[in-house]
Amino acid sequence: MSSTGNHLLVFGASGVSGWACVNEALSYPTKSTFEKVTGLTNRPLSLEDSNLPKDSRLQLVSGVDLTASVDNVVASMKQKISGIDTVTHVIFTAYIEKPDYDSLRTVNTNLLQTAIGAVDQLASKLQSVVLQTGGKAYGVEFKDKVDFHPPLKESSSRIPKPWYDNIFYYTQYDTLKDLSASRPWTFSEIRPDVIVGFTPGTNFMNCAQGLGLWLSLAREVQGAGAKIPFPGTKASYTNKHTDTFQDVLGKMDIYAAVNHDKCGNGNTFNCADGAVVTWADKWPGICSYFGLEGAPPRESPYAVEEFVKKHSDTWRQMEEKHGLKRGIFDHFSWGFLYGVTVGRDFDCQYDLSKARSVGFEETVDTVKGYTTAFERMRQAKIIP
Repeated sequence: MSSTGNHLLVFGASGVSGWACVNEALSYPTKSTFEKVTGLTNRPLSLEDSNLPKDSRLQLVSGVDLTASVDNVVASMKQKISGIDTVTHVIFTAYIEKPDYDSLRTVNTNLLQTAIGAVDQLASKLQSVVLQTGGKAYGVEFKDKVDFHPPLKESSSRIPKPWYDNIFYYTQYDTLKDLSASRPWTFSEIRPDVIVGFTPGTNFMNCAQGLGLWLSLAREVQGAGAKIPFPGTKASYTNKHTDTFQDVLGKMDIYAAVNHDKCGNGNTFNCADGAVVTWADKWPGICSYFGLEGAPPRESPYAVEEFVKKHSDTWRQMEEKHGLKRGIFDHFSWGFLYGVTVGRDFDCQYDLSKARSVGFEETVDTVKGYTTAFERMRQAKIIP
């Protein structure tokens, strides 16, 4: 087998998309594409707890503080990351949550600038950087105030001020553009729709985790075969969208990284499962996985957060009975699940023609994406 010399570094490897990038890189596009895969996490994560395959090419590294100075991050990477000088491809999925737009923009732009600035100093063979962003770039949060006409295409202009200033993806993109301007490496931006998948720990922007926790509890409280109304509105039940299963996203990130000749130069690509769907299409299949019957929404939204808080003692009993991981249920952000099931009451589907034009053809049945995520949660003892 010929040597590729490829070494992939994934920032944010314990998140829903970073985990998938690490997992997929061990076999996609081939088992020999990468000689080394490094996943960087904020908190310590053992290989056993990560639910990633045992592979001699894989190393998980924590303790590199990306909020420190570039010099400090350089020193920390040298100390902690074996083979940092051989990194050839980078996928950046790291993120820090903040309560307001200004703080979000500042901290996450600085995070990227420091991380890539450090790698640029250390990895002389660096070929490409992939930045993962999302629907915020289209102004999803401000769809009543900006020009918002799905299917959403990468050729759309950035949203205007004052809402422009709330999108940290713009400043991240511009930072990469500046950093790469005089360097031999290039970059791409990948935009998923709502991401569906598994994470080994708490991940508040992950609707599959919230649904898995809630529906497992609903089965315990209400019994097998119980009828579960969709928690959103009639409008959100029928809005068109294009979920992004983590495996498809991981492959797209990797595809852009290794095919930087046609995906680089600051090119942006949407990423989604393939078919345009509605919750009406998905809900029966999602509920069926838990032995429940999915039903249309009621006249007013169903308060999932109130239900899980009311029955939190039952969840404690389930943790004890099934040996479940503790803490994940307590720290999930139910507000995010509310946002994607109630707040998304408008069409927001993606156009995928640009990704197809460069040869990325991966698809998955959207319900299958959810059930695969639930299976991974079961294997990790997050749900029974």
